[in-house]
Amino acid sequence: MLDKLRKAATQQLPPGTEIGGFVIEKQLAEGGMGSVYQASQLGFSEPVALKILLPEYSEDREYRQRFQQEAMLMQTLRHPHIVPIFAFGEEHGVMFFAMHLVRGPSLFELLLRRRFSPLTGWQILNPVAQALDYAHKQRIIHRDIKPGNILVEAIDRQGNRGNHVFLSDFGLSKVVGAASLTKTGVSLGTPHYMAPEQVMGQPLTSQTDVYSLAVVMYEVLTGRLPFYGTKPQEVAFKHVDEAPPSPRSLHPDFPKSLEQVLMRALSKFARDRYATAGEFSMAYAHAVQDMEPEARKFEYWADPFN
Repeated sequence: MLDKLRKAATQQLPPGTEIGGFVIEKQLAEGGMGSVYQASQLGFSEPVALKILLPEYSEDREYRQRFQQEAMLMQTLRHPHIVPIFAFGEEHGVMFFAMHLVRGPSLFELLLRRRFSPLTGWQILNPVAQALDYAHKQRIIHRDIKPGNILVEAIDRQGNRGNHVFLSDFGLSKVVGAASLTKTGVSLGTPHYMAPEQVMGQPLTSQTDVYSLAVVMYEVLTGRLPFYGTKPQEVAFKHVDEAPPSPRSLHPDFPKSLEQVLMRALSKFARDRYATAGEFSMAYAHAVQDMEPEARKFEYWADPFN
């Protein structure tokens, strides 16, 4: 059974595969160290998302610890905008955890097919900021805020349809004061969204996540990232050494008050940013409130390679 399960997991677990009381239905995604499947739990009708540690990492102590840490952290984080975990386990050497199945796209997918205005951008920023403030109060820094880790689910409450935003993937999270799982000086994260101190392997704070969230909002509002490059390292060090293009240099009509909010949250030094994600969100809200109604709904997207 062990060899059969591991051999299947090196590619894709076929529908009908059973692991830890869950039956695989289909693959949903594959990330850096794990695959996510839609699965059903024996005896229950509601499907779940099942994340499985890829077998090539299952023998590596650090990856096993990181996968287990993600499961344990997400089990302790009970917040309406953080994807909840239902179960965690290991069977025949394969580690897995089951979580709420978000029936909707990631922000990454949404950015490929639609634009955002300051008003619709607020609908993304506010719930993520709430989730981050909650996690930070538990002394947990996410370290990998990016569009792919923000999920949007359509919901129907008493006949009123709307969207619910979730923050997911705490696989790179850091508990403040806890021993590191990586060697000193090794930076983890996604280069396009990493704060300068994260790139340099320096101590991280909640303001590290504020910076990454600001990069996300810069992309949401302008349609492009602050920095591009041919290599990940090149992009990462631009966060350290270069000032991001101002939104108004990309689109002359971009609201000045909102530009000031974004640029403060993108400050090179953590002390110069907003102290919390909630403060960033509140400053954004005030800037939007001060705009003319038409400006709130306008989409200030620019040529990403301008």
